Amino acid sequence: MAVVLPNIMYAAETWTVYRRHIRMLDRFHLRCLRKILNIRWSDRVRNTEVLRRANVGGIEAYLMRRQLRWCGHVSRMSEQRVAKRIFYSELEEGKRKHGGQLLRYKDVLKRHMKRCGIEPSQWEKHAALRPEWRALVKTKVRDFEVHRRAELDLKRDELKARPPALTQYNYENGVLTCPQCARVFTNKIGYTSHMRAHERRV
Repeated sequence: MAVVLPNIMYAAETWTVYRRHIRMLDRFHLRCLRKILNIRWSDRVRNTEVLRRANVGGIEAYLMRRQLRWCGHVSRMSEQRVAKRIFYSELEEGKRKHGGQLLRYKDVLKRHMKRCGIEPSQWEKHAALRPEWRALVKTKVRDFEVHRRAELDLKRDELKARPPALTQYNYENGVLTCPQCARVFTNKIGYTSHMRAHERRV
């Protein structure tokens, strides 16, 4: 909390983050926590349980809190401040590129607000009062983190509850062989993926 997180989240208030960036940061965050708590991969401890044991939130929650608090801070600035002028400015000239458009900072903020249950059209009214905005952001981000962990636990439980796949292995003279194209395999995982490919073609 004192060294690692401030370093990896340096200037995070201004980041335009994609989902892949959050996943990458989250992997590093959890790897650090597992080393601190001395939890090995063979212990089979879920990521949500690691966060509970460490009593910390996920990277996405930290990022949301910092960016939402920062945009509230900028909205309360005077109109002459450079940060506010840039925050609300738009380009006079420019072209849209072909294909999908690059993510903008305001797209990230809108995504955070929607995931936290804050109405994007009303956020400036809430942000006008600093203590109320900070309290609102803290509450909404905490609720988001609780909901996110519950969803991850539910998804993991559903995966655990699935019955094991019933695969009939075809052995001819002790060799694993495809019954449709007579291809020979040395291991079961290659045979299974090959049979799935046959099923997709049908």
